Amino acid sequence: MTKLSERKTKLTFVTDAEVRHRGKMRPVVVEAHNGFTASVRLQGTRQRYEFSWHGLHDWAAELHARREKERKKKERAERRKG
Repeated sequence: MTKLSERKTKLTFVTDAEVRHRGKMRPVVVEAHNGFTASVRLQGTRQRYEFSWHGLHDWAAELHARREKERKKKERAERRKG
């Protein structure tokens, strides 16, 4: 496996996810800049939103923890009911 920082070519990929922008469905494009940051944009637009891979990991971990908490809360409520 090659690290992003060792690549000689720019890594860009188009996802299957689509977002409506100005009345048109546009695919989400992820552009990896280096081993620490990347950006996301809609295909056919120039507006980019930068993020760090570390921040993405933290966000995903937080989302997972929140979902687990909600699942356990729901299970407790179901046990109390009967």
